[in-house]
Order: sequence, then C-alpha cells, then structure tokens
Amino acid sequence: MSLTEAQEIQWLIDNPSFAERPASIREFVGPRYLNLQDNIRPGIMKALVDVFGDQVNAGTISVKRKAVFSGAIGVGKTTYASIALCYMVHWTYCLKDPQKFFDLMPGSRIAFMMMSTSERQAKEVLFGDVKARIEHSPWFQKFCQYDRGIKNQFRFDKDLWIVPGGSEETRFEGYNVLAAIVDEGDSHKQTDRKDYAEEGFNTLYSRIDSRFPDTVNDTHRGLIMVIGQMKSATGFMNRIFGEFQDDPNGSSFRLTIWEAFGWHRYTENPKDATDGRETAPRKSFVYDIQRKKVISKDDAVERGLDFSGADTGYIEVPTTYLTAFRRNPVKALRDLAGIPPQSTDPFIALPERIDRCQDLWHERCGDESPVTDSPSNPQFKPWFRAPDQMKRVAHVDIATSGDGDAMGIAIAHIPGIVEVDGEEKPLIVFDALMRIHAPSGSEIMLSDMRRILYRLRDDLGFNLKMVTFDGFQSTDSLQLLRKSRIATDYVSVDRSKQPYEDLREGIYDERILFPRYLTALNEVDTDLINIAYQELSQLTDTGPKVDHPPKKSKDVADAMAGCVSTLMQMPQWRRGAPLIRRNSDAESASEVISDEWTIGQALDKAAVPSPLTERVPSFDEFIGRTDKPSPGMEMVDRGKSSLPFVGSAASVPSDPLSGIA
Repeated sequence: MSLTEAQEIQWLIDNPSFAERPASIREFVGPRYLNLQDNIRPGIMKALVDVFGDQVNAGTISVKRKAVFSGAIGVGKTTYASIALCYMVHWTYCLKDPQKFFDLMPGSRIAFMMMSTSERQAKEVLFGDVKARIEHSPWFQKFCQYDRGIKNQFRFDKDLWIVPGGSEETRFEGYNVLAAIVDEGDSHKQTDRKDYAEEGFNTLYSRIDSRFPDTVNDTHRGLIMVIGQMKSATGFMNRIFGEFQDDPNGSSFRLTIWEAFGWHRYTENPKDATDGRETAPRKSFVYDIQRKKVISKDDAVERGLDFSGADTGYIEVPTTYLTAFRRNPVKALRDLAGIPPQSTDPFIALPERIDRCQDLWHERCGDESPVTDSPSNPQFKPWFRAPDQMKRVAHVDIATSGDGDAMGIAIAHIPGIVEVDGEEKPLIVFDALMRIHAPSGSEIMLSDMRRILYRLRDDLGFNLKMVTFDGFQSTDSLQLLRKSRIATDYVSVDRSKQPYEDLREGIYDERILFPRYLTALNEVDTDLINIAYQELSQLTDTGPKVDHPPKKSKDVADAMAGCVSTLMQMPQWRRGAPLIRRNSDAESASEVISDEWTIGQALDKAAVPSPLTERVPSFDEFIGRTDKPSPGMEMVDRGKSSLPFVGSAASVPSDPLSGIA
C-alpha cells in the first residue's frame, strides 16, 4: 500500500539510515518498480510475501533469514528468485550508506550471489532473468543504473554487486555476501565424497552469517535462498526443505502448478479465471500419494480424508490433470505437484500396466513365451523364428559367477510409431527375454552368450544389427561381435536413471510389449517365476540409481532398460517405421478411441464394431504389420530421415550401423 507524501517523510524521519523509503514487496512488483502486476502469479506472490513481509522492514533485508522454493515444472521458480534478488538490491540501494549500516569498512563491496550448476548456467538462466527485470524497471532505469561496461556482473553505485557463479568454483571467496541464491539445488555435481550443492550452500551461508551478524536476535541480517525442482526424496532440495520448515527464520514453499496459477482457474464458473477470484466449487479430485490412486472428492470428504497438502498423504488436483495422474503418477506427482518419488516407493507404481504390456505381447505373438524355463540352460523353443527383417537391438547384462547373480539378455525392435499426448513415440516390442543363472561353483561362459546372439541372427533369421553391454567384462565380446559384423556399444543403466525412466514411461503408456517369461530362479527351485514382472514391480528409486531390494535381482529388467535406451536415443531404429494415427472418422468416434485412453485401451476396443467404420482395425493392423492401412486408421510413410528424435539424449551419436549390410 502506497503512503502519502507526509507519511513518506515521517517514515524517513523515523528511519534516518535511508535516503528513500524502500517499496514493500507488493509495491515492488507494481508499476513504479518492476511493472509485473499483470503477470505475477498468485502462488509466487504469496511465497515472496512470506519471505519479505507485507510491510517494509527497516532493520533487515527480509523477515526470514533463509528460504527454499520448489514445486512443479513451470511454477515460476526463476521468476521468484529474480524478483527477490532485484528487491534486495533495491532495498539496500535505498540506504544512504549501506556499508555503514552493516558495519563494514567504507568502500567494501556488498555482493548478491547467484550459484548455479556452473557459471555459464547462472549467466544464461537466472542472470538473464534478473537483467530482464532490471532493464524493464522504471525505478532501476531512473535511479539505479549499473555499469554497462561489465558484461558478466551487475555493478551498481554504492558498491553493490550481483555476481553469478558455479558450485565447482571459488568465485565466492573474498566477497561480503549479503544475500545468495542457490539455483537448481538437485542438479549440482555429486561424488561419493561431496555434494556440490550442499558445499556451496554452506560456504555462502557462512559468509552471510560472518559478515552480517544480528547479535540481538542471534542470527544474521542477510538472506540465503534455494530454488529448484525436488528430483528425489533423498536429494539436497528435500533435505533443505525439511530443515527450513522447522526453523522459525525459514520459509519453505512447494507449489503445485495449479497453486502457482491459482485455483480460480479451475472452478465451475468460467468467469473466475478472468476475474481472478474463486467463487464457485472447484472441478477437482483427490489423489492418494502413497497408493497412487484417484479418489472422487465426494468420497474423500465422506471418508474424512485431509487433502489440504502433501504432508497429509492426499492432495486435491484439478480434473484438468486427471489423465496425467492416471497415465504416469510418478511423473505427474514430480512435474505437476512438485512431490519427489520416495526411496521406499516402487519405481513402477502401477504394476497393472506391466501385466497389460505382457497381455498385449501375447495378443500379438501368441500364448507361449519363446524361451524355455530352465534357469541354467534356457533354450529357444522350436517355433521361434524371425517374423520379419526389421532391425533388432539386443542388450546383455553381464554376469559370470554362480554367486547368485544371473545374466540377462533381451532383444527388441520398433514396428511402428504411435501418438501419445500429442507426441510421436516408438512402439517397442521385445522378441525374447532370457535369464541364465550359473549353478553354484560354476561360471557363465561369455562364449555361450555370443553363441546365443549368433544363433538369433544366423539360425533364427533375426536382423540383429547391434548388441550393447553393461560391464567392463564385455570388452572381448565387443571386439568379437564387431568382427562378425554386429555393431556393439557400452550402455550403463546404473550411471543414469534415464534408461529406466524411458522404460517406465513406455510401460505406463502401454507401448512396450514383452512376454511372460517363466523361469526358476535356480536349479533347486521348482516354482516358476514371471521374472520380468517380478523384477520390474520390485524396483525402487534410491535417488542416485534405480535398484532392486536386498537379495532380489534386476538382470532381465536391466537388459530391457538397455534395449529401450538404445532404441529411444538413436533415431535410426525408427527409420521406415510407419506412423499409426487415427483418421478423421476414427477421431470423431469416441467409441473407438478417446484422447484420454492409453494405447492398450485403444487396442482393447479393436474387437468392438464402430458405428462410423466398417470395422475397427485389429492389433496387428494397428501396429503396421499389414501392407495397407485399415478402415478407421491411416498409415503415414515417414521415409528414411523425417522421423523426429524421440528420447532424452542431448546429442545424437553417429550411426553405428553405417557400412553394415
């Protein structure tokens, strides 16, 4: 709230250290200062007020000494930080003599630090946002210009500096750090001995604490802020969030995407969205975070469930996001609600999707699995032959000893491209899965593994173009397979979680098909285990990697993740694969395919006649196993080079298949 001229004069009389009354944080986003009043999200404003207060604080730069801001992708974490940083410079610049106010030597530089994963990242993201705020601010342009001859820092009069840097550098040494922002808290480098985010945070905090002490309140007069998405329940962001929640000088905010925008956008009254207020009931459901279940709001109220926030185990979610929570709950919780996966949670929270993917494989390929159930000497069944000449990739999870470990082998291909949520993604079919367990006291011979691969190509007719391995023991096999004109590569599913995340996403989309491969775990067992289901359903996210529980295995799951990683990241595996999409008739027939259905649900409808088509395409027709498109579907030939890159790799490696017939 703006003051009258007389009130402004009285404020300066009462606070003689100031040459100008600083704006409150609400005033600061308004027309005289940042001019963001029409763009600031309600959730962002609420978090800023929690840190800086509703009124100007004349004693310290903020009402809180530490703050963490996290949440969904796109909630405005960088906007929050850039506004906060500009406000702190504004508040300090309004002092007549900042150095004297903070008991520093005349001419001492007062620094506002920005720490990201690297100096380059700090300059490109947060530094760029701060620059945009300053360049479009009437107050900064009129009263607080910076030295434009300095490109990589902001240097204002009164020796106020904004300095970016990375957590692996020593750039922060020697500065009087009044305020600091640690950006992307869960994305900094980590080693066995050091978490760079935590190390950088501790360094910055100690500089604020030592240079700007508040002896009256036994704290300091600066502010340290941490922003970023929580990527793991064991990560730095989640630890800091918990610490700050229990600290009276701390501010902890974790916003869902709908809280950032404001619930007024998700009510039964369309005018609420434009009026900016919530007058009608919300269009929402309740989500059980632990069980990954959708609950109607009426049922939740009747059961007396507390769905006021993530700490209660339940959250209220707009129906706009219902499909996302049903299809991929872990991704929806993390990316839309800002809730990281718990280390105790199963990595694949919807085991029924694993079942469905296996059902779809058997609908396509028959009732039998192609591999016998022997744990130490599995064989391909007599009927197993290559049905076509599509390019295949195999992955081998190496094992040699008989100490309980086993070797996993998987072979897969891409028969078509399907559309999921407006994106074109590969349909991946595993031709076979195999697990080889060495009896106690014996070893798995790598030459036997190579013979299996050669048999797939030479005797069973599979167009095996690439084999990937996970371990250093594979060097000899890599060389021998290359001599046999099979491309090879090394793919680790433990160094990065991306292979498993790609596998999980495909299972949730029901576009990764694999058989129910039954095998005994070792020679003395009589019970047969659906090994792929058991391993996939028992996976846990430990933070740094996806792992199995104690005394369990993930050999076949590793082999599957290795295949998926190669097929997703290398576009040559999709070349020539047909794009399967609905034509205009099928799109208008809700009885055939709904926009919210998974691929599997669409295939379920294949046996139900549609009133708008002669018949609905069969499963084989849907994935492009026939030469002609079926009624209700359109097959698009993408040629050899027009398929989009689908995956997460930052760069596409050169085609390892070039020169191989």
